[in-house]
Amino acid sequence: MPAADPPRRLRDPAPPSRRRILVLAGAGVGGWAVMEFAGAPVAASTVGLPAAAAAGPMGPAGTRVVLIPRTLSAMSVGTGPASPAFRIGYLAVRWSRPSGTGPGAAVGRGNEGAAIRLRRANGGYGSWSPLTVGCPAERDDRPAGASSAHAVLMGARTATGYELRVPQGASGVAVTALNTTSGPCRRLTVPDVTAQAALAAVAGLAVAAESRSPARARAVPRPRRAPLAAAAGPVPAAGPEPAGQAAAPQSASTASTAPGGSAPSALGLLYLPRAAWGADESLRLDPATGQPWRTTYHPGQVITVHHTVTPNDDPDPAATVRAIYHFHTVERGWADIGYHFLIDEAGALYEGRWSGTDGVPGHRPDGQVVTGAHVGGFNAGNVGVALLGDHRTRAPTAAARRSLVLVLQALSGAHSLNPVGSVDYVNPVGGARRRVPAISGHGDWMATECPGAVLYTALDAVRLEVAQALL
Repeated sequence: MPAADPPRRLRDPAPPSRRRILVLAGAGVGGWAVMEFAGAPVAASTVGLPAAAAAGPMGPAGTRVVLIPRTLSAMSVGTGPASPAFRIGYLAVRWSRPSGTGPGAAVGRGNEGAAIRLRRANGGYGSWSPLTVGCPAERDDRPAGASSAHAVLMGARTATGYELRVPQGASGVAVTALNTTSGPCRRLTVPDVTAQAALAAVAGLAVAAESRSPARARAVPRPRRAPLAAAAGPVPAAGPEPAGQAAAPQSASTASTAPGGSAPSALGLLYLPRAAWGADESLRLDPATGQPWRTTYHPGQVITVHHTVTPNDDPDPAATVRAIYHFHTVERGWADIGYHFLIDEAGALYEGRWSGTDGVPGHRPDGQVVTGAHVGGFNAGNVGVALLGDHRTRAPTAAARRSLVLVLQALSGAHSLNPVGSVDYVNPVGGARRRVPAISGHGDWMATECPGAVLYTALDAVRLEVAQALL
């Protein structure tokens, strides 16, 4: 039976408000039926949250006041040895390839002989460990393999110093030590939004697009079930704490575990918007001009899955996201984190690249995707989803896999993608073309180990699960 035209009230030329998007998203991922909220709202569970985060000092309505540690950084030039004035959490290592491995070289070539060893609190050094480029993310104007630069972010976990080896003939060697847990705290007011509301907002983008294009609405499959029913109420934007705020802030120790993340929603997920995990928006500047980076947006064409090649069994994933943010924003010069969404081992969802103040992660309200920096040459219209950890030999946790399916489900519905199909991607800016799975792994675009052999193998089953949820 052919699908009926959408109700007339969806034909408004103006994009619907965020609240209306959330209401419409109650129809389900990718659906276009209009649906109002029915029954009482589901109370968010506080199971698994630290007591301070669960009880939570509240700021203005729908917000929470938290303390987030500033990132400490110290750069050294050359191979060392070197010791910063703080315990190290991560090391960002950069060098230029030796001659003969310049532009056009395969990704990863030029790493041979690169290694590092860490000094511990007792003054002794550990063994030498090879340095490998885990996820060779890059901007579109600098495709991976097109320059001679290498950059690696590696976990150091409370090391006090380091010593580096680089390939013979390498130049421009620099190491930045990062500590994202012990710096002076910033006081932030964080939006109290659930994963359910965030994903429903993304899913509702399909409805927003249909309001402007009824023909497109008839082409979008209508799901039989609605796993992402929207949470009621508008989502406030993050901002500095208003004057006169009297509530005691959440402690820094609590913030390092779940800094202002909302209690798990009916989906059972913790969600951390940018302010909640501690994105320092003052860093989000174009390094060439010192002005805020000019964001660009394009229709979504494809989704790419990554892994971050950061340590597994991470005791503080929000601190790791801050380290990745600093690495991408400052060390790589991308003026922001490259991914649109990140997922930790507990299944918590992190908002990635800044896309605006409307609260719809990764997108404008009209459904266009903010351009990230995760697949060099193929970023425009490409949504990047990264799982924290190293999945070359270890499978994602069940919680992380479930969150990945839910995120891919919302994105596939929002952009009318067939999860088990392929797309002919065309970069709307540079013109680069590639036929890839609609839900691709980084390795589908270029020669790289990302998203890890085990995760890449699991993507077939993940795609099928997403497709079944959209039937």
